[in-house]
Amino acid sequence: MMNEELQKMSELQAPAFEHCPHVLHWPIEDDKGKLLEQIKIKTITMATHQKLTQQYKGQDLALLHACMSASTGLTTSELERLVTPDYNSVQTSVLALMQKTASCLQVDQQSDDNEIDATEATKIAPKKSDFNVNQPALLVAIQGDDGELKQTYRLRPPTVRTTILMDTHQNEWDRTLFISASCSGLSREELGRLSLPDWNQLQERLIDFLQQPADFFRRETLKC
Repeated sequence: MMNEELQKMSELQAPAFEHCPHVLHWPIEDDKGKLLEQIKIKTITMATHQKLTQQYKGQDLALLHACMSASTGLTTSELERLVTPDYNSVQTSVLALMQKTASCLQVDQQSDDNEIDATEATKIAPKKSDFNVNQPALLVAIQGDDGELKQTYRLRPPTVRTTILMDTHQNEWDRTLFISASCSGLSREELGRLSLPDWNQLQERLIDFLQQPADFFRRETLKC
């Protein structure tokens, strides 16, 4: 039932970003009795993660397994059938897609695509500084509320009035959604469709807006 609900939540999504498949060192049989030799690992959305977090509140291991199932498509019984070293590798990849920002993953992906020697790689390797943090390119495009595909959005720092309004929300999650929507122009529904790396990217920039002085952003402008 949980997998069916998560599938419905992602129907409007563009294809998720996929980590390099993990080739099982010890293949297993899936629940249908077929040999499973590799596992595809993909991003999950912020809404999916939030739903699972609420569902498994205070159950860290159950939450981890639910996130791993959502990311890999494996059932709980298939996860438990994995040999521990394979499980550890899958867990590491899933957590990377949950915890990294979109800019980090895009740099990682471009670096992997550059099949060149180390000397040349140092000359043309992409840099995180090339990523436009004020108009981020989405790692996973989303369908906007208007039905159009969104591949980017523009961020603007909040005014003092906006931060005052943010603080009127008693719930921390409501404050996060309020400031995220206010600064990005995305609706709460659109925010929920963001992949976790894209959500993490947004939160990282919002922390800059809320905590850093103007000189921090002036130095950024001078670097461009």
